[in-house]
Amino acid sequence: MKQDNAADTLPEEVSKNKAPHAPSLLEQIEKRGIDPGQWHTLCNLFPGAAPASVLLVVDYCQARKLDPMKKPCHIVPMLVKDAKTKAEEWRDVVMPGIYEYRITAQRTGEFLGQGPTEYGPEMDYKGLVVPEWCSVTVYRWNPKAKQRAEYTATAYFSEVVAEVWKKGERGVKVPNSRWNKAPRQMMTKCAEAAALRMGFPDEIGGEMTVEEMEGRPYSGEHGVQAVEQPPEAIEHQEDNDLDELNRSQTEALKEALSAGE
Repeated sequence: MKQDNAADTLPEEVSKNKAPHAPSLLEQIEKRGIDPGQWHTLCNLFPGAAPASVLLVVDYCQARKLDPMKKPCHIVPMLVKDAKTKAEEWRDVVMPGIYEYRITAQRTGEFLGQGPTEYGPEMDYKGLVVPEWCSVTVYRWNPKAKQRAEYTATAYFSEVVAEVWKKGERGVKVPNSRWNKAPRQMMTKCAEAAALRMGFPDEIGGEMTVEEMEGRPYSGEHGVQAVEQPPEAIEHQEDNDLDELNRSQTEALKEALSAGE
């Protein structure tokens, strides 16, 4: 019986010791069924992000059946350090936002909303007057027990606030600009996210939201540890201009598609 040569079963470029063809940005976009207008909009939704990171968002949303145009997730730049080599490099991580949690809970058909948000007594936290804690209760219908189940989570401000190093004062941290401007809103989102994870563990999983992880080190897998993010690493400034790379890639894509028509 004649045995096939292993090389005969490999792609031609591999059998001839040629490097596999790296798909261009245009090929990757077309493969995902994205037109130039949609791509331009996506780049504006995630200002400053590299094209590869925007494609990560598209793949993430397709896998979870989400609309990337509604921005259910965020691109978070993080400086990660390899546990073995100690080498550091910047990587973009796609993380869910509280909006994705709400969508996931609503899709079950068992989400019955949430109760009034409760806040603890006010306190002074490094010059910022804020509630000491925030509690959120979400309701889910239990079809087997035929009754409403309650899931309550409490977030303590001192434990969830995102901080940055204070300029001019070595070793001193203060709430970052986002938490300084809207401390109640941010703390409420953290409590709501925790409550939704409690009520919908199978549907949501254990991944924390970008609101909860803002300003915190990211505990990755595969021997990679995250270094603390720099101030304002998470993109909340929607009026930022597009990164030059995004701009040039988008223009190149438009030209390429126009030429192919």
